[in-house]
Amino acid sequence: MKLSKVFTAVVAGAALGLLGACSSEDGTVATGPSASSSASSNVLSSESLAQAMGGSETPLGLGCGWIAASDPDKANIAFPDSEAKYWVAAAPVSPQTRLRIDGRYPDARYFSYNAYDAALRPTDAVADFELTPSDQGREGNPFARKGAKPGGAYTAYLEYGASPVQNPEVQRKPNTFYTGEIGLGPLNIPNGLAVFIYRVYVSNAGEFFDGGVGLPALTLETADGSRELGTLPNCAEPFLPNFGGAAPPLGLNEVLLGLDYPNQLALPFPTATNPPNTLKFFSLGDTAFRIAGNVTGQDTSMLGGRVDSGSGGFLSNVHNAYTSTGFARRYGSIAMVRAKAPTYRGQPGVEFGQEQLRYWSLCGNEFATQRFTDCAADFQVPLDDQGFFTVVISDPADRPANATAENGFLWLPWGPYPDQLLLYRHMLHNPGFAEAIQNVEKGEALADVMKDFAPVGIYCDPNVFTQSNRSGEVFALCEQDQNTNR
Repeated sequence: MKLSKVFTAVVAGAALGLLGACSSEDGTVATGPSASSSASSNVLSSESLAQAMGGSETPLGLGCGWIAASDPDKANIAFPDSEAKYWVAAAPVSPQTRLRIDGRYPDARYFSYNAYDAALRPTDAVADFELTPSDQGREGNPFARKGAKPGGAYTAYLEYGASPVQNPEVQRKPNTFYTGEIGLGPLNIPNGLAVFIYRVYVSNAGEFFDGGVGLPALTLETADGSRELGTLPNCAEPFLPNFGGAAPPLGLNEVLLGLDYPNQLALPFPTATNPPNTLKFFSLGDTAFRIAGNVTGQDTSMLGGRVDSGSGGFLSNVHNAYTSTGFARRYGSIAMVRAKAPTYRGQPGVEFGQEQLRYWSLCGNEFATQRFTDCAADFQVPLDDQGFFTVVISDPADRPANATAENGFLWLPWGPYPDQLLLYRHMLHNPGFAEAIQNVEKGEALADVMKDFAPVGIYCDPNVFTQSNRSGEVFALCEQDQNTNR
């Protein structure tokens, strides 16, 4: 059996479950503050890259080494971000082999590789700035060096075995990430299915949100790199879920967002409390215990801390940390979240490398289906004169007339669901940014660590909301009203 067929057989089943790691709402080009209408002259097209890497374009993505790509029009699950696109692959890596990944630095805000176990938890990752260029004559890695241009080549490796993320005693090799291990009680066994995801955030070029450089080429080789075992065909877009980009759009997301949920059908939902509670996401198991506590009225957070459920889940990214604020319609038709906004890379007036976060975003989601209704990336979020953002979540029919960007509000649609889960992402925090979500440990209150950067959620009476046009004043009035009427 040819190598491409082996890869396809290994990953096909897993890829169908991974398609929810989603991308931009239209699946094409994001328009960031530095977005350009065409790729840089230093950036190769996907076809040129495939030829340069020795791969070949395949019709409809059939046989491609990349089996699946995120597409919110066809698969919108696993709490995606609208400014990211993910590509899924798997490698039959063993102690005698490794996967070589030959790529080029995209014209984008961020990219990375994450490996996962069978429970969709990340086992290891490598970030863009950690990848040393293989083009010695070029300007360097644009994610690590100011002024370096995209398009330069790098080579990464996926190796079999325990990862430094799971075991600090493991020494990481340059440009390498690892399949990791799965914990079964006191035992750690090798991760047998090396599923991994290539992510690109805020692409500034490229028809397929790839930063204008196409997809990296995948080659299986011996563990010491002395012999190639086969290079997989490359493609501009994998076969799943939209037949290499050939399938017409379904438009399901637009239909759902156009629906107003009847406020009279205010069903109880265990992800939400009144007043709203904002928590850091640690793991799938921890989330399950917290929801159980909402149902029973008991504090189960300490129980969750005593059970080893690994870290992460929902195909989370090692370089991201998340908070979630749950809302339910039975407590109100207008939900709000407010916090001080961190600085981000590329923000006007912020020096390269001095930003507090590489990227941050706010996404409204429905918990049961894990769909996002809408997202806003850092550069899309209105801020008030104090540097705070204020999110308003409601049905279009319930949106207050003064909930506008001009008044300092970010409005997000609730969607046709009884609940709403606002996810707040912090990516690659600056070590000097002590208030990052990443620095919150289990058992610590968000406000104690994050201070003004900690998101606070409330419900608001429509009559109170319209008493002012200034977002900070509106939030204060609504918070006071909620505390008075609890």
